[in-house]
Amino acid sequence: MKIFIGYEENYPEMYDVCKASIERFSKLHTIRPLRKPALQDTGVYTRPYQGEATDFAFTRFLVPYLSDYDGYALFCDGDFLWRCDPAELEEYQSEEHDVHVVKHPELITRQGIKMDGKVNRPYPYKYWSSLMYINCDEMEIDDEQVNQSLAGDLHGFKWTDKPIGSLPATFNNMVGYYDIHNPKAVHFTDGGPWLKGYENVQYADEWRTVLEETRRPI
Repeated sequence: MKIFIGYEENYPEMYDVCKASIERFSKLHTIRPLRKPALQDTGVYTRPYQGEATDFAFTRFLVPYLSDYDGYALFCDGDFLWRCDPAELEEYQSEEHDVHVVKHPELITRQGIKMDGKVNRPYPYKYWSSLMYINCDEMEIDDEQVNQSLAGDLHGFKWTDKPIGSLPATFNNMVGYYDIHNPKAVHFTDGGPWLKGYENVQYADEWRTVLEETRRPI
């Protein structure tokens, strides 16, 4: 499976842990970081707006383009901790849906600031795009659309014609919002153990264990 992970330049350990947590279950996936500066340097990402909550707020929508519109691809935010093989998502492939997400309810944002002091703004379909399982064969969204479309059109999935498919919440267990037993993927939505003040959130010890594994000599 092609897997794209959102990359936060100030916190590379987020990506390291997310990637390593996947590779605990399978090393067969092609995993790629979505690094905003690199995409800007190549001219793929030219969106001029500033103040995004994360470096990958909009680069995520480049996944079909970066996949050459071939096969299925998975995007997840960099603050995920996987506790299963993402290949489990393959059972949800269907002709009725080109994009599958966890359809989080209209959750009340618990704080106006997240991720190193960045503003956490409410909007429709909040958090849905933090995990997207995409049939790239059926996508037409290109880099020009990503760079020029309104934020609400991108996060509101205006770029897909078919209904959005549903994934179980266990694949996007947002810490502090859900209390799912033995979730398949943990999402440190408001902040994780790499940030001051979040050192003791749920699953922080497990995240640190994976981090230590990434730092061991090969």
